[in-house]
Amino acid sequence: MKFGRWLAMLVPIALVAAACSSTPTTSGGAGGKLTIAAVQGVEDAGLKALAPMYKQQKGVDIQIVEAPYDDLYSKLVNAFKANDSTYDLVMMDDPWMPKFGTDGSLSDLGPLGITQDPDVAQVVWDVGTWPPPRGPVPPSEKSKPKQLLGVTIVGNVEMFMYRSDLTSTAPASYDDVLTNAKAQNKPGSVAGYIIRGKATNPVVADFLPILWSQGGDVFDENWNVVLDNTASKAAISFLVNDLKGVAQTDPGSSDASDRDKIMANGQGYQSSVWPGEINTAVLDPAVTKVAGKVTFIPIPKGKSGKGVGMMGNWLLGIPKASKNQQAAADFVKWMLQKDTQMTYAQNKGIPSRTSVLKDASLTAANPYFPVLADALQAPPNWRPRTDQWNAVETIIGTHLNKALTGGETADQAATGAAGEIRILMKGAGYPTAQ
Repeated sequence: MKFGRWLAMLVPIALVAAACSSTPTTSGGAGGKLTIAAVQGVEDAGLKALAPMYKQQKGVDIQIVEAPYDDLYSKLVNAFKANDSTYDLVMMDDPWMPKFGTDGSLSDLGPLGITQDPDVAQVVWDVGTWPPPRGPVPPSEKSKPKQLLGVTIVGNVEMFMYRSDLTSTAPASYDDVLTNAKAQNKPGSVAGYIIRGKATNPVVADFLPILWSQGGDVFDENWNVVLDNTASKAAISFLVNDLKGVAQTDPGSSDASDRDKIMANGQGYQSSVWPGEINTAVLDPAVTKVAGKVTFIPIPKGKSGKGVGMMGNWLLGIPKASKNQQAAADFVKWMLQKDTQMTYAQNKGIPSRTSVLKDASLTAANPYFPVLADALQAPPNWRPRTDQWNAVETIIGTHLNKALTGGETADQAATGAAGEIRILMKGAGYPTAQ
């Protein structure tokens, strides 16, 4: 009798406990829905095109919540800090990985069934891995096991463009870039080189491929600042003296949209460019005057003997707080399939599969795809993997902009920025030599 009475009391308690459990589901979405936090812009165009396909094929609604770049970062930081389960998947710019990897905000994708595919360049997997598998590792992260925390959904590597109707041979080196710029520069008519020189992030994005290709860097393997060594100083001088001498008027105020407009109007000869700008700006049929006249190539070689592009991949990750872990992973796996990637590419998405990037049926509409495939295999560099990068980038970009606008010399920009970065990194606990 006592046992029966005890059992009768236990069953309702167990049912209530089960109903209140917050354990993440292992399959299927809550009510057949997944919510994705995405950046607002060309970067999520392909993702939006796939959402109704997934609903049709799998019966799962994909709700995409867009936010501008800065707002998205803030929303994710706040959501992760609060352990908020609103988002099942999140789009992340790859420089955010150090912050979210260090914080432990993302789920390891390996146990959820996402494995590396050789049709995707190794660097694409590496950029979503934390701690980073190459380059300096933050001191607090060295003992952590490596986990795949993000999968690339926008394969983005900075490349180079030039007017092939004006010169038939592509520049093989930055020496060629400068020689061609001097020959093609016509002040007031055509800029020999278009500098993206606006302060902070814009000018740094323009400069880092030059820095790396010329043999310079921001940090060495032990987090010592090397921005003021001989090679780095030469790279800064190349930008703010040599290239500025053949650049557009007031390069210090130019951002990516200004560069694209100058190129599309036939007022520039060459520059770096991100893939997402090509079809939506430089070669946009509604505005371009240079259709069929621009060729895209990997970053030219510098004094290092290599041309080093910069990654700007957008990753898709699963927050640890999501209650739909496996359902979110199933969407990622579906999105990585070759047939899905083909549809994605046909709808303004930038894929990462080599076979898709090199598919001849896509080349006419996306002439840069084969170049992007080669750039990913090169491989490109990513920005230093530290949660201090935003502050470092602001320091470098402020000084480079001052040099471009006449407020500092190239040497002053190098030594000033390097000194400030040393103080910053030392204060953040890095073994940076003073």
